[in-house]
Amino acid sequence: MPNCDISSLDIELESSSGGRRRLSEHRGRVVVVFWEDRDHLGDNRALKDALSAIAQDRELGRELSIVAIGDVNAFDFAPARNVVRAAIAAIARTIGVEILFDWQGAMTAAPFSFVRGESNVLVIDREGRALLRCTGALDPSQQRRVLDRVRGAIGPRTRVAA
Repeated sequence: MPNCDISSLDIELESSSGGRRRLSEHRGRVVVVFWEDRDHLGDNRALKDALSAIAQDRELGRELSIVAIGDVNAFDFAPARNVVRAAIAAIARTIGVEILFDWQGAMTAAPFSFVRGESNVLVIDREGRALLRCTGALDPSQQRRVLDRVRGAIGPRTRVAA
């Protein structure tokens, strides 16, 4: 995967909390992007839990952004769009995570080239370079690889174990 500079790419997506968010807002932090449809939300639950533990750490939380993006392209028509928007916003409030809506399939375009119908994970360093990209339900060794890349990008302060 070519370098993915989130500051120049600057994709803007609708947010479950209202308004719009840009990927470049996370510049200077390590970013883990999850892009998936509703059928694949549970594919990488253990990885999400491990990353949440890092993100909830008082010191490390400032170093890491977890960006959840829903592939909602299949519902980009009235009245489904409003129903999906409301349902995802309710879920986001319940779990305490902002979810972005990818109505147009923006994340399937280069340089991301995410795969529809799969869970997609992308680790981006502080400078906007893609460190690791994975597709599908990750086995434990693949999840460790993602966590190792995140820890390495954050630096020696990452003390949360997997």
